[in-house]
Formats: sequence, structure tokens, C-alpha cells
Amino acid sequence: MPDRLYDRILGCMVGSAIGDSFGAVVEFATADRLTQIAGKDWVDEFLPFAEDFGTHPAGVWEKAPPRGTGTDDTRFNHIFVDCVVRNGGAINSQLLAIEYLERYRDRATFYPRHTELAEQWLGHVHEISCAYLGMTELPSGRPSWVVTTQGHSFPILWGLISLAFAGLLCAGEPEKAYAKAYELAYYDLAYARDTTAMMAAMVSAALGGEVSGKEMVEAGLSTNPFDFGWRCATRDIRPLIELADRAENDRALVDAVGAEVRHRHGFDPIDVLGQPAAAVYFCDGDPVRSIVMAANDRDVDEQGNLLQLRDVDCTGGVAGALVGALHGADAFPSDWVADVLKANKDVYDLDIEANARRFYEAVYGG
Repeated sequence: MPDRLYDRILGCMVGSAIGDSFGAVVEFATADRLTQIAGKDWVDEFLPFAEDFGTHPAGVWEKAPPRGTGTDDTRFNHIFVDCVVRNGGAINSQLLAIEYLERYRDRATFYPRHTELAEQWLGHVHEISCAYLGMTELPSGRPSWVVTTQGHSFPILWGLISLAFAGLLCAGEPEKAYAKAYELAYYDLAYARDTTAMMAAMVSAALGGEVSGKEMVEAGLSTNPFDFGWRCATRDIRPLIELADRAENDRALVDAVGAEVRHRHGFDPIDVLGQPAAAVYFCDGDPVRSIVMAANDRDVDEQGNLLQLRDVDCTGGVAGALVGALHGADAFPSDWVADVLKANKDVYDLDIEANARRFYEAVYGG
């Protein structure tokens, strides 16, 4: 059991980074740009970054980085890991908020090669964390209510990209994982917190035993420890899962989901969890197919024609975390794993294998 548990923890972390990088190469690519990069309008290979791929605070931090380099999703998730480890396996929303304050304050120490990008990346979550911890006047001089209002104007995907590993805290306890993730997602509101908690319940179910991909998704949809009488996320994600019951093939499912979510904004949690969940459900957790389908999440016109891909580093990362927790790291192609481990170590000094081991030891005494 301990070896299997560690392997699934590592699988979740590696899979998340694979999906993040897989999608980052083509994130928000228009139909023409996608064809230029992939040679077609469907990405089914783990591609390298183009030579003209630039840096961005929420993207990669080196120009045209090596294949497998993660974006803010990978960095956020490992801030969570570090917080858990530093607190001996325990974590709550206040400890996580403090972790972000310290990261921003000591960014030259944590990110010596990318300090300016780190400042831009962490600036807003730093202010939200200050407000959450009760500061009425923030270091920037802005009133906390202004920052809180700006940060909570509509549901976004912060929890989905920063708490993908929350379910790893509670192997085989989906209700406990849901409750913990709901608490930790202090940046989010409304159904954004529900989707984050649902994702944690799925990861927990996968980590705890021999469940199928379909059973893992169902666990997330049905877990409801707070007895919410009206769950917006379940109501809106369930129809996407039902599309999987009728789809003839992988591409048909992605097109059907694209038509269903086309009215939603680019960072809508329903899409960012719903597309990966539908993909995992359709192929019953196949690691490669799940990531490929999730990373082809698309905006389409009324006729179903591709306009551009959506936030596919996020959808890819969520899919990778789910199937990694389900199967372990060895389920992914070995060259994908090797590239992700090396690229994130070289670019960010982020040792995913070491973090998985430290997390396992802190939480489970491995």
C-alpha cells in the first residue's frame, strides 16, 4: 500500500505538469495558429514550444523553454506542496495565505532568476491573501474591501489550478477531501469553490483504491458533505458527462463540449473541470487520451467551427492530475515524464519527484 500510494501521489504531480505543459504550447491558439503549430486543428502530440514563444507572469518564465516546462499552474501547485511540507503535513486556509505572503515578500529568495516575473505573478494573490487574513489597509495602500471585491467579482479557476493536489491529503476519503479543498479555496466564490472541492474528491477517490475513471468522476459529482441543497457545479457539469455517453469518438466529444460551453468566459470553472471530467469519463481514465481531449478544449462558432482553443494548459493540467492519481506516474509515456521532470528542474529549480516524496512523508509518514 505505501509504495502504491506514493506512486499515485507522484503520478498526480507529474500528470498535472504534463497536462499543463501539453496545453501551454497551444493555449488560446487561433485556428490558423493551431494549424501552424500542430499541422492540423487537433493536438495529439506532446509538442515543443515554438521558437517565438515568449514569457508571461502567468505563463512560462523563459523564452521557448524545453518541452515539459510548466506554467503558473505547476508553480501554484508546488507552493501548496511546500506549505504542506513546512507545516508537517497539516494545512489550513490561513497557513496557505501566509505562504503566499512570504513568497511575495521573499520573491528574490524563492525566485532569484525570475524575480520581476514572480512579482507580477504573485501580486494579486498577495493582496487577496492580505485581505483574507484581516488586514484593513494593505501594503499597497488600497483598502482591503476594494481588493476583495475585484478578486471575487465572478467565479474563476484559481482553486482548480492551485489546489489540484488537495485531494492527496485524504486518500480514500472524498468527503473529507471535498471539505478541506472547499476551505482552502479562499480566493474563490460560489461554484468555483464547489468545482475545486469536487476535483479534490475525485483525486481522493482515485488515491484510495481500485476505482475506474468513470467511478472517480462520479465520486466527485456525488460528494456533498455540507448537504448543499442546490449545487450549481454538479447541475452544469452533469450534462457534459452525459455528452460522453452519446459521443462516437474522442473528437466528437470535444466538439460537443465546446458547443455546450461556448457562452462561458475563458476561465469558467465549469469548463475547466467539466471538459477534463467528461474526457476521463469517456475513455475511462486512459492517461494519454484524457490529456489530449482536455487540451483540445475549444471555442466554436454557431456552426461548430473552431475559433480558438480555450485555457487548455489548465484543462490539460486538471486531466493530468486526475489520471495520474488514478494510475500512477508509470502510466504516462516515459519520455513525457522524463522531459517534465528535467524541464521544471532546469527552468524553475522545481524537483517534482523530491516534492512528491516530501509530501508523502509529511502527510502519511512514508
